[in-house]
Amino acid sequence: MTINVDQLADALGIGYYILVYGIGALAMAFSILAFQCKHRVAIILGNFFGQSCWVAHFVLQGDLTSAIACALSAVMLAVFSKSEKWKWAIHPVSIVFFIVLLSGFSLFSFQGWSDVFPVLAGIFAVIANSRKTEQRLRQFSVAWCLSWLMNSICKGYPIALANDALCAASAIISLVRYRDRSAAKKQ
Repeated sequence: MTINVDQLADALGIGYYILVYGIGALAMAFSILAFQCKHRVAIILGNFFGQSCWVAHFVLQGDLTSAIACALSAVMLAVFSKSEKWKWAIHPVSIVFFIVLLSGFSLFSFQGWSDVFPVLAGIFAVIANSRKTEQRLRQFSVAWCLSWLMNSICKGYPIALANDALCAASAIISLVRYRDRSAAKKQ
């Protein structure tokens, strides 16, 4: 699904591209830096702000499908960030609901074999962000980021490729940075 943004682009001229790519750069920054946060809620909120910026970026690009997918992810992240107060937020029924919602939306717009990667990314995103510990969240986030990375490689999205590669690297770095040193010494 697309929306027509030609009039906006014509009216703003070069300012349109500065706005679109500025919001995209902000989204990348939130997405990459989120994994470097120490606490689970900070990681989820960083990803929430990143997804919210991606919504604006994709709307300005005229890509309504991607904007809706990012909006659904932002809603999921908002719910999971409140799991301390809302015990139902990480209940298995809620987790299955978000997996069906995100995967269903991806399957709805499925066009070729490479569209399996957004489905996998949606599943891993829900599993990652529903975890109670930061370590488990980061572990599943690596799979989430790698699924998006494969999508970007297969579809030739250079900006998304840079974002996904940096997010995967950030998730891996955070696993090393925040590893449980006492457990590692015991092994």
